[in-house]
Amino acid sequence: MIESPIDFALNAITGAIALLCLFESTRRLGAYGAHRKAALMFVLSAAVCAFYGGSAYQRYSDLRSRLSASQPKPAQKPVVASWNKAASAEQKELLSQALARESFRASGTLGKYVGRNGETKGFVPTQEDLAAREHLVASYSREQFAARATLAEAVLWLIAAVVAVFLGLAMSLDKPPVRSAQDDGLQGDLK
Repeated sequence: MIESPIDFALNAITGAIALLCLFESTRRLGAYGAHRKAALMFVLSAAVCAFYGGSAYQRYSDLRSRLSASQPKPAQKPVVASWNKAASAEQKELLSQALARESFRASGTLGKYVGRNGETKGFVPTQEDLAAREHLVASYSREQFAARATLAEAVLWLIAAVVAVFLGLAMSLDKPPVRSAQDDGLQGDLK
């Protein structure tokens, strides 16, 4: 999710530079052997890629743990025996309906409740109950989508870094053009 266009632009520019430096340092290491500048550039750019990928994976893990903690538990049956003996029949019915309503909002299942005369009735949700359930399902869907997006971002960083390294190695196999004596003569004339 893009929270701020400036942050997005800075992250995109930083990521592009890190991947370009990773590619170029791998190409230099492959073509000219190990030397300090190329090795330092490789380590720094790989660290930036690992930081971005690791932070995306950390956000994914945080979102998944929050999502699993907020998922509704299976609805529990109301315990009739624990109701107060002094409670009126109307209060018992209202309490039973409230439990059935909360069960519906949390899990989407239509439960039963105990009526005034002790008979079992099926719970019929109201428009507010349906709207509350729809809002809950939509928020779960948004959180799941955000979690999948951050996992995709982490995997994308890994793939981009591996591709940059392989392309750098492939480009290092391309030999620089051989300088001929005539080119050396032209260089001497230009000086």
